[in-house]
Amino acid sequence: MQAARDEIERLELAYRRARRTIIGHVIFLGVCCLAAVLLRRSFRMPPLILATVLIVALLVFAGDIMKFFHSRNELRRLRPLSSVR
Repeated sequence: MQAARDEIERLELAYRRARRTIIGHVIFLGVCCLAAVLLRRSFRMPPLILATVLIVALLVFAGDIMKFFHSRNELRRLRPLSSVR
């Protein structure tokens, strides 16, 4: 029983940390998109530059996104199990 609670506490900590990281990535991505829009307009670049920014962000942040989803799914799986016992 205590081991399950410890596991849930560990996962909650990992989930909160991953959520803060994702929020930081979203803010960074917003700044990058804003910079891309400004650069695109000033240098008359093609609109494809915004898609490139989004694709690169998804590739770079994929590990953190997967950590977030994994910890969220594990918490959803373990919480009902610990309340039953």
